Amino acid sequence: MSRTVAEALPRRADRSRWIAWLVAAVAAVATIALLYPGQYPFDSAYQLWQARSGEFNDVSPVVMTALWSMLLSAGASPAALFCLNLVLFWAGVALCVTAIVRGVLARIVLVVVLGGLPLTLAEMAHVLSDAHLAAILTLASGFAAHALVDRRGSASIACIVVLIYAGAVRHNALVAIVPFAFVLAWTWLAHDRHRGRAAAGATVALCLASFAFAFGLDRALVRDRATVWPSIAVWDLAAISVATNTLLLPPFTRGPGLTVDELVTTGAFDPATNTMLFQKTHSGMRDGLGDPYSTDQLRALFAAWFRAVREHPLAYAHHRLRTFWLMIGPHRGALQGASYFVARTPYRDNPSLPTALAPRAQRAFYALADALRPGWLFAALPYLLSSVAALVLGARRLGDSNARIAIAIAASALLYASTFVPLAPGAELRYLTWPIVAGPIALAFALSACFGAKGRRAAGQPGGGQRAWGDLP
Repeated sequence: MSRTVAEALPRRADRSRWIAWLVAAVAAVATIALLYPGQYPFDSAYQLWQARSGEFNDVSPVVMTALWSMLLSAGASPAALFCLNLVLFWAGVALCVTAIVRGVLARIVLVVVLGGLPLTLAEMAHVLSDAHLAAILTLASGFAAHALVDRRGSASIACIVVLIYAGAVRHNALVAIVPFAFVLAWTWLAHDRHRGRAAAGATVALCLASFAFAFGLDRALVRDRATVWPSIAVWDLAAISVATNTLLLPPFTRGPGLTVDELVTTGAFDPATNTMLFQKTHSGMRDGLGDPYSTDQLRALFAAWFRAVREHPLAYAHHRLRTFWLMIGPHRGALQGASYFVARTPYRDNPSLPTALAPRAQRAFYALADALRPGWLFAALPYLLSSVAALVLGARRLGDSNARIAIAIAASALLYASTFVPLAPGAELRYLTWPIVAGPIALAFALSACFGAKGRRAAGQPGGGQRAWGDLP
């Protein structure tokens, strides 16, 4: 089985093996101190109330909220989930770095770079399922990198458990664990005559286990069930209505006096978010949550949605691609999505959140973020392109385990991001927290595979070389 670049030298020569963990621990403490108690937009406040009250619903999967509830039951503060996310995130970064490079300086630099990019920190400050998923998948990436070398080790078991949990965090998170499952199974089943079929079967089994975990927890805890897709369908219908100047919204979704002109002049239709549609019209709109649709109305709404997409495919594609571009492109001009949130929203009887530990430093960080926000450093596209580059480079070195994990991380990020083209309810950048985190990590793994392969060729060794990328003093 192939060895990682970072393990090409004898273990006793790796005197820096703990440096990544030390730097990551310091970074975790520093980022918690800087960003504490995190940012709590409305979704966070609503989930905190659910975690406190036990009144769970399934607008979002209940997994993260249930974990938050457990932390609160143990006497932790509401910011405990924020702290846990950052600890898991930095632990994942440390695991990845120990698999990528050797040497003290290389590990120090790579931990700081992979974990400390300003956009990464701004997105990880959110106490939302997006940041939670990114933390869990970063940890899974680190475990997977070590699991590829030794399938019998504890890293393999930990990786499988973490992936099962990760797939249950968001409705579209299952697609993010598929590449990890396939790459792990493909490597571990190297001697199987039907390797591809067996790897596909193992991938399906892992996804089913994750789905079963989410489904079981949902059935055990959720009391108030909701149907989320109508708000997306109504938004799409409004977009196509505006594009075609024909009102396509079924009568039961709107007030009787609504017109296409009202959607435009009131600002109710906003290409960057669907929330304005349910707040700004004079006639009124139903999102299907506070006032749920009946079964017959749901069928009629789906039929209208499908018919509008079929009859006006260009208008639908323009709406969806425009929203996705607002999500991944630079945040400038009058029309843009939210790049990050600075909010601690009150909700019902939620207690006051803890005060910031370093308020001046936190204000300075968000002033820097605000200055960087219009540029490409705070756009998702460069991070997605990093994953594309990692896929290309990794595909050239499939015999190297770091190349394989680069492919797994990159494919996970790109598949996950692609689900937001048809499904995003707005252009909020926080939805792409995992792809933003994953892009640089995947590229680092891919580069380690490429430079390590050159070192092995120069040394005339098939399995290990005298020098590898990052093998610095």
